[in-house]
Amino acid sequence: MADELIDFDSKPEAQYMIAGWRRQWSNGGAISGRLPRYLIEKLGAKRIASMGHEVSNLCYPFQVAGTHDSFRPVVAYQDGLPSDPMHRENYFYDAGNGLIIFLGEEPWSRIDLYGKAFFQAVKDLGIKQTVAVEGVNGPVPPDMERRVTCVYSKAEMKSNLERLGLQFSSYGSEGRRGPTIAMALVTLAHFHYPDVEMVRLGSMAPMYPFLTTNNEPLGITRDHRSFYDIMRRVKSMFKLEIDLSELETLGISESRTLQEKLDRISSSNPEAKEVIDRVRADYRYTPFEEIVELDPALDKTLEDILRNSQE
Repeated sequence: MADELIDFDSKPEAQYMIAGWRRQWSNGGAISGRLPRYLIEKLGAKRIASMGHEVSNLCYPFQVAGTHDSFRPVVAYQDGLPSDPMHRENYFYDAGNGLIIFLGEEPWSRIDLYGKAFFQAVKDLGIKQTVAVEGVNGPVPPDMERRVTCVYSKAEMKSNLERLGLQFSSYGSEGRRGPTIAMALVTLAHFHYPDVEMVRLGSMAPMYPFLTTNNEPLGITRDHRSFYDIMRRVKSMFKLEIDLSELETLGISESRTLQEKLDRISSSNPEAKEVIDRVRADYRYTPFEEIVELDPALDKTLEDILRNSQE
């Protein structure tokens, strides 16, 4: 069954994985679908594996009425002859230095089977910790750090996560109770795959209740500031050597553009100004602060200095 669930081209030595999903419910700011793609392209990651035909055949419908070909399986032909079997795009990429990136399609059914395949890959690649990235749209002052929420699979992970400027989610205790794909996998890990360490990081991308000239909600549809704020935390967790300055620059530019639009709306519409001002007044987040780890020898020297100063 394991061979049917995952098709490997190679099995590099791995420690960590970043996971996201295209065409899924919790993809506000395009975080879940586009952040992994950005990393794949930036790091030159190579595809090494995919979920097998068992997953493609049992976890998805052939078509969804009214969506044309958006949710149909992928197929290809060469000079009239099929060149690839029908399949779904659930791929694992090797980014080097022990990092795997997964970019998949949210399953429509059999989350148990999909989870079995996902965690089989985690086991086979020797991955120690997985971070799944997702996003929601909501009222966020564009110029402010994004609020990043968290759910995690093992109780002993919390002490390290508390250092990363995260808000621990109590989703499901009231109101909505249906999980996102990342929440579902974290829940499966907690109850059925106890050796797996998995974290879901979700950021809120700015979206306001005003319509643009294209009759679309006013906000940031691909929120690089959310990419940046999530990756600062992932970089610290995994001790990655990755330059985030491009994400920071893109995030600043997008946020400035949205803020200018909000300022224009505020100047001409008192009711809209009240809404915008209330968003800023009510917004709460936990800031991320870079963790500085001292060299053990230096740490001991500082302890000796402090001890001697107290004698």
